[in-house]
Amino acid sequence: MAASACGKQVIDDWYDNGRVDGSYDLSCYDDAIDALPRDVKDYSSAAEDITRALQAAMVGKPAPAATSDPSPDGGTTTPPGDDPEDPDDGEGGTSKPGDDGENVAGPGDVDTASSDSDSIPIPLLVLAGLALLLIAAGSIGYVTRRHQARRLPPPPSA
Repeated sequence: MAASACGKQVIDDWYDNGRVDGSYDLSCYDDAIDALPRDVKDYSSAAEDITRALQAAMVGKPAPAATSDPSPDGGTTTPPGDDPEDPDDGEGGTSKPGDDGENVAGPGDVDTASSDSDSIPIPLLVLAGLALLLIAAGSIGYVTRRHQARRLPPPPSA
């Protein structure tokens, strides 16, 4: 379904930073949700973010923070209400992660060796090991049967 001009503006606004910053006619939000590509609907929070922006626009408030980042670099996202720089999030805006003894890992603290895009997935390694084990067991069975067949005396001739 083709988006109306204002629906496309809402989508472009969301693509900019994962948040609908502008103020649009209420029907534009619905048009934008209807016109979202399927992959964006399935793999991002675009529909939810635009719906929340619509609800905020209905009561005259600014759009809430985004729950995902549509930018190509895939930057980190902050769940709503956890933004330490947002004084209206109920946290006072002064707390930082780790101030109260939380165990917060920094970017260099996480072992990402098995989660890199170029590493082999662990389930695939397990399946490959299982396949090799089954091949080895089958080969041992075949060799054993051939060995026993050679040891049998020939059948008596009449």
